[in-house]
Amino acid sequence: MSAIRQAFILINIYTIILLLCWFITNLFIEKNIIENIDKKLSYDIESISLVWQSEKKLALRSSKDNYYMIVPNSYSYVGKIAKGAIFPDNLISLEEGYHNIELIGESGRKFSSRALISKINNDLFISAQSLVNQIQIKNTINQIFLVSFIFSIIFITIGLFSIARNTQIKISNIEKNLNYIKSGRLKARIKLEGNDDLVRVSNSINETTQQLENLMDQLKNQSANLAHDLKTPLTSLRLNLEQKISLNKISKKSIKASILQIDHIISIFDTIIKIARIQSGSERKKLKNIKLIDYGKEIFETYEPVIEAKGFNVIYNSNDGNKIKLDKDLIFILVTNLIQNALKYSKPATTIIITFGPNEILIEDEGPGIPLNQMTRVVEPMYRLKRESESGGYGLGLSMVKAICDIHNGELIIKNKNEKKNGLIIGIKFKNKIT
Repeated sequence: MSAIRQAFILINIYTIILLLCWFITNLFIEKNIIENIDKKLSYDIESISLVWQSEKKLALRSSKDNYYMIVPNSYSYVGKIAKGAIFPDNLISLEEGYHNIELIGESGRKFSSRALISKINNDLFISAQSLVNQIQIKNTINQIFLVSFIFSIIFITIGLFSIARNTQIKISNIEKNLNYIKSGRLKARIKLEGNDDLVRVSNSINETTQQLENLMDQLKNQSANLAHDLKTPLTSLRLNLEQKISLNKISKKSIKASILQIDHIISIFDTIIKIARIQSGSERKKLKNIKLIDYGKEIFETYEPVIEAKGFNVIYNSNDGNKIKLDKDLIFILVTNLIQNALKYSKPATTIIITFGPNEILIEDEGPGIPLNQMTRVVEPMYRLKRESESGGYGLGLSMVKAICDIHNGELIIKNKNEKKNGLIIGIKFKNKIT
């Protein structure tokens, strides 16, 4: 439903509600007017009846709006006494109580009145009050209400249709750009001015589109890098096999070498699949509440001999703290990748520091560190620093580390020790600690 149609419906609803309020207000005003007049008429009847019974005359003087009549039926007197107006002849045939009647004034003009008929000691007393002023007041109120109603409808209609038109333009703009995005033009952006909900929604869509564009660019780069990285070993494998076949020199050794190359290619695909599964959550196991200080001890006992055997010094720091919800197998993969990187890029005889707790796991080495302008890119799949390209890395280790951090709702910590001294501090900081 368009915004203009919604505005039209709102105006109709507003009109109906206003008319209903108008009707209820009229009923309320009329009810209050009649109640006040009825109270006064009752009081007047009591007054004139007391005077009549004591003095047998109509001593009360009629006011501009109040009129009285007595029809006596005692002392052999038959007739009627009226003050200030001509009462209709059929009035004495009406039942006792309140009635709306028409009187004739001294000028001969008829006017609406409210009358109370009461019979006391066979005498009929009638008190009436003109409704002209009350009708005028009611009409004045209705006129004010009508003018207010007309102006409010005009202003609300102009305001709502203006807002609706502006909203419809924004919605159309959003829809048009979403169609562009749907067709694959990810560089399309929604440009809206203001600070309303639609602007905030469009900003969120722009951010999402930007992220999607970055992911698509990243995917393209990863695909290109993957194709390039696999092309070399596959081409080498094919040429090697063709050469062996042409020379008829296929041996177990050459077959084993080919199998190793194939296994290397398969391991790349396995790693990529593993990262995808971790990111999708399909590799998530039931998280358990574990103290890092306890789990760190297990991992250090596993890796201490390996690190020392490669000629490195190792220091283990443990800090007690609260339990953390984690997947032990995934954290083991994370720590393994970080230790392997430390061993790969650091020089022997340097020191590797492993820290567990209270809510973080850190691996610190004395390697070359990471250039500041590439800190955020090294976690992208298939992204490699220059030294990794030379050393044969495929840029998948830190991508897997980042995926494991995300699945634990953790923060990936990655920073150089300082600007002067080589060294890298990398690890995970958990946010889901419990008591």
